[in-house]
Amino acid sequence: MSSIGFKLLRYYIYDRNRWKKRIKRDQSTPAFTRLIDSLRSYQESSSRYFTVFDLETTGFYPALGDEVISIGAVKIDLLEGCIIEESFYRIVRPIHKVPRFVRQLTGLSIGEIKAGWTFIEALDDFITFSSGTTLIAHPVKFDVYFLQTLAQKWELPDYLPPYLDSEALAKETFPEINPQLDTLIRKLNIERHERHHALNDARMTAELCLKLFNELDLEADYEKEIRERIARDNLVFGRK
Repeated sequence: MSSIGFKLLRYYIYDRNRWKKRIKRDQSTPAFTRLIDSLRSYQESSSRYFTVFDLETTGFYPALGDEVISIGAVKIDLLEGCIIEESFYRIVRPIHKVPRFVRQLTGLSIGEIKAGWTFIEALDDFITFSSGTTLIAHPVKFDVYFLQTLAQKWELPDYLPPYLDSEALAKETFPEINPQLDTLIRKLNIERHERHHALNDARMTAELCLKLFNELDLEADYEKEIRERIARDNLVFGRK
C-alpha cells in the first residue's frame, strides 16, 4: 500500500473521530466566534502592503489529517521597498503527535509544540495580522490551500484572502533559475537563515519578493500592474 493509501485508511478508520471531537470543542471557544466574523469580512487586495508568510506542517495532505504546526509572517511595503519591522510567529498545537522527522526538520521540541496555540487561535491572530494586505507565499497554492482546507474541516466560512505567488513571479522574472526557494536564495545572494522555520522562511521569501519587484521596474502606474498580477494569480490558483 502506498503512503497516501495508508494515510487515507488510517484517517478514516482511526483519526477522523478524534478530529470531530477536537473540532466540536474548539467551536465553543471565543476565538472560533471571532474567527467566523473575520472570515466573513471582505478582504480587499492591497497593491502596496503584503504579508509574506510560511507554514510548517506535518505533511502535504490537510484533507487526510495533516496539520499546521507553525505560522510565520512578515510585512513588506512595496512603495518603500522594505520589510516592515513587525513580524508574526505562532507555534500551533496539533491534534495528533508530530512525527519525529518533522520535529527534527523544523527544530520544534515536544515542549514547544505542547505549549503552542490551537489552530483556531493561531489562524484568528494571523488574519488579524494580515488584515489590509495581500498574502504572498512560495508557492502560494500550497500554503493558502492548506489553510482553506483546514478552515473547511472546522466548518468555518471560506477563507478567501487575496494573494500573489512568489514562485510564479520568480519563474517569470528569472526563467533561467530553478524556482525553488533554496536555489533562489543562493543565486540572488539573499542572507540565509535556518530553513524550515516558518518565520525564517517568511523573511527570506520577503527579501526575495523585494528583489523580484525591483526587477519588474515598475513605473508610475505600478498599482494597476500589481493589481493585475494579483487578479491573475487568484484566478490561476483557485480563489473562489
